[in-house]
Parts: sequence; structure tokens; C-alpha cells
Amino acid sequence: MPIKDPNNVNWTVVVYLFFVTLLGSLSSYCYQFLNGNKFNIGVLFAQIFISIFTGTLVVLAASYFNWDFELAGGIAGLAGWSGAALIKALEERLIRKAKGDD
Repeated sequence: MPIKDPNNVNWTVVVYLFFVTLLGSLSSYCYQFLNGNKFNIGVLFAQIFISIFTGTLVVLAASYFNWDFELAGGIAGLAGWSGAALIKALEERLIRKAKGDD
């Protein structure tokens, strides 16, 4: 699988996808706050970092599969909202596939 030429990457779209991921992450944290969890700056930063990682995976997938801008944005937002849950689900699927259980 060849790596795409970095000079052909639309960096505006990449920044937009990370921004939408950040909004998803902050929305998820605000939802937890509204449901009675106490505000904790450490948890907020941890959630943002995890969501940035999931957003990076979305950017890579969007580039590989040539997703439309709107689809990639929606998935980036959901990835930001899901954060660690999405990473855990992907990890479990990868492990099942590696074991041959899939």
C-alpha cells in the first residue's frame, strides 16, 4: 500500500476533522458533567488526548478510503464522542482477527 504524497494532502480538511473530533470529545465530557460527574481537568485532558488519537485514525481511514468530506466529518465527531470505547472495540476486533476467530 503506497503512502500518499504529503504535498497532495488537503490540510484544511485534516484540521477540520481534528476540530470536529475535539468538539465530539468536549461534547462527550459536557454530557458526563450534565449527568452528575464532577469536573476534573485531568479527566478532560485524558479524554481529549484519546479522542485526538481516534480522530487520527479517522483521518487515515478517510484518506485511504477516499471518504467524502461530510462523511469523514461525521465519523470524526462520533470518534471524538466515543474516544476510548471506539479504540477498545477496534482492538478487540483486531485481536479476534489475528487469532483467526473472525
